[in-house]
Amino acid sequence: MTVAAGEHAEPNRTPAAPEEDVRYALPPAQERSLTINVGSQTFEYVEDGGVVARGPISSGSPEHPTPTGEFQVLSKDADKRSGSYTNAFDQPTPMPYSLQFYGPYFIHEGWLPGYAASHGCVRLRYEDARLIFHRIRVGDPVHVRHDGVARAASASSSSFSVF
Repeated sequence: MTVAAGEHAEPNRTPAAPEEDVRYALPPAQERSLTINVGSQTFEYVEDGGVVARGPISSGSPEHPTPTGEFQVLSKDADKRSGSYTNAFDQPTPMPYSLQFYGPYFIHEGWLPGYAASHGCVRLRYEDARLIFHRIRVGDPVHVRHDGVARAASASSSSFSVF
């Protein structure tokens, strides 16, 4: 299920394997883009003009804001670990399904407390991060905006089962 800002995923639902989620079987898109709406703490992922996925995010806190502007995917790393921050075990913090979009700033799977709380990265739910990581390509545009709200999924994608 795609989740809009303020909604929560079903906690006991097991994510579908990529081979069971029809969105992974979509043909390659000609155009892909990811828009991060910092003000509404939402994202939308678009392929060939249609919204394929949308949901909540957690962007940078006021002390560590996420940079806004027009960027592109610079690199992808499914198993990235932070070079700056450690977890409770004093190990580099995991940043699964990372998409680098500007300098040391990444979009990746992580905890979503319901507000802007990161050190500048954009955190996504596991299901969203995994899907976008598999579909988006290096060089695709990433728009990070102060204003805006993720649009509803397009009619062509509304029938997709979502984790």
